[in-house]
Amino acid sequence: MASKVSVKLSKPLCDRARNVVEKAGYSSLEEFIEHAVERDLAKLEQSESKDDLIRKMKGLGYLE
Repeated sequence: MASKVSVKLSKPLCDRARNVVEKAGYSSLEEFIEHAVERDLAKLEQSESKDDLIRKMKGLGYLE
């Protein structure tokens, strides 16, 4: 089993995520967040160029 680390998220973001966890069929908030991060990482890792990666990160709100 992979080791785990803690990540701090804003309360409003956690509340929003908790609202969809059960509706979406996840067993826990942690499972939902891991899936969301895995999905976004897979998209970013498939980027063909640095410019494409920057554009995608801006689209996801990670960069301005």
